[in-house]
Amino acid sequence: MQLSGPLVTVDWLQQNINNDQLVIFDASMAQVGSKTEYKADKIIQGAQRFDFSKVICDLDSPISHTMPSEQKFQRLMREFGVNNDSYIVVYDEKGIYSCARAWWMFKAMGFNNVAVLNGGFPAWLNEDYPVSTSYVKTQKLGDFKARYNPNTFVNQNEVLAQLDNKSSLVLDARGKARFLGEGAEPRAGMRAGHIPNAQSLPFVDIVKNGFMLDAGALQTEFNKRLTDKADSLIFSCGSGVTACILALGAYILGYENLAVYDGSWSEWGVNLSLPIEA
Repeated sequence: MQLSGPLVTVDWLQQNINNDQLVIFDASMAQVGSKTEYKADKIIQGAQRFDFSKVICDLDSPISHTMPSEQKFQRLMREFGVNNDSYIVVYDEKGIYSCARAWWMFKAMGFNNVAVLNGGFPAWLNEDYPVSTSYVKTQKLGDFKARYNPNTFVNQNEVLAQLDNKSSLVLDARGKARFLGEGAEPRAGMRAGHIPNAQSLPFVDIVKNGFMLDAGALQTEFNKRLTDKADSLIFSCGSGVTACILALGAYILGYENLAVYDGSWSEWGVNLSLPIEA
């Protein structure tokens, strides 16, 4: 078995679903502001839950679902039965949405045998492929080894230091109205606007009906925002989730020097000492 790239089709997953090296994760998340945790009525057969909001995260951080330590991520993945030679497919209930966050987390931990299910659970259901009503529980610890790459995530100080650097560009995955400061923020206490010198690239511009745009259309959307001088891309959003969709798109196109601002607007928007544009 071999992954064809950062995206796999539902047909590929169905053909390989019984392979012992395959690990499937449901990385769906509750809506922002929801008071209830995400609960699935149906899931892809054989899937486990990848909860980056309540479990696979830094629980001591005041910001939602920030990255856990290398040690914690390794321990949890071993408990899920993930091995160094595993092949991981992540999906979510919307198509390509929160699963991109799980994909980027694995990439950040030095694991490359991971792919996003293009079209996600809706595409799986559309093909009438097998589903279950409960997550599987692994019976054997894996030997997964995490090797965190600190260049994959940046903090507010690193973003601040790059604001006037012409070779670095921040791409914001939020909707255009929120970027412009014309739309209400879903989180209380947030200022309206965006990080200075950032460009708006709403994730909905590169994902249609749960599927990533083809390479040609994807490149067109990136070309509208990028400059010839930008050789380092930082992705931001509301809380570091949809920013990973942009990271996925850029990775597909072959861009390098990619980083996600983990705190994103949840951190930047409440800090009155940080500059904004609107």
